[in-house]
Amino acid sequence: MSRSFNDLGEREVLALAISLEEEDSRIYRDYAERMKEKYPETASILQSMYEVELAHYRRLIEVYQGRFGEHIPYFRRHDVKGFIKRKPIWLNIHLKPKGVRQDVMAMEAESRRFYQQAVEQVKSPEVRLLLQELAAVEEDHQDILVEEVKKKKKSGALAKEDERS
Repeated sequence: MSRSFNDLGEREVLALAISLEEEDSRIYRDYAERMKEKYPETASILQSMYEVELAHYRRLIEVYQGRFGEHIPYFRRHDVKGFIKRKPIWLNIHLKPKGVRQDVMAMEAESRRFYQQAVEQVKSPEVRLLLQELAAVEEDHQDILVEEVKKKKKSGALAKEDERS
């Protein structure tokens, strides 16, 4: 049975955020691993994004445990009505660098919207501030991704990858 996002309390919103960051970090790592041989430049961008998402995941856990204790309830995206849906990447046999970069941009935008909406769900100033920071960081990720792509395109590295795909 699914619940509406608007019905979630602060504990549940944080647990969902933890789940979101964990899943996104794993998706980026999976992309990087699958692309590293044929598309090493794109894989390096994805690896760095994985590390950033993992840091968010750890920070959220730290805040959650500081407020609510060690146990973090298991929340999954599909348990929340209207929540962000991610396509399983393992079903996509042929990954193309340009398509993956577009998917990553969309994931970052969706995460930013989630954090902006989550700020309205929580009362604690500490948690609100963290969620606001994460929303801003997700927007920064999009900018960083664009800059990294521009740099690597300028060097010709991504052009070679895009030609190969």
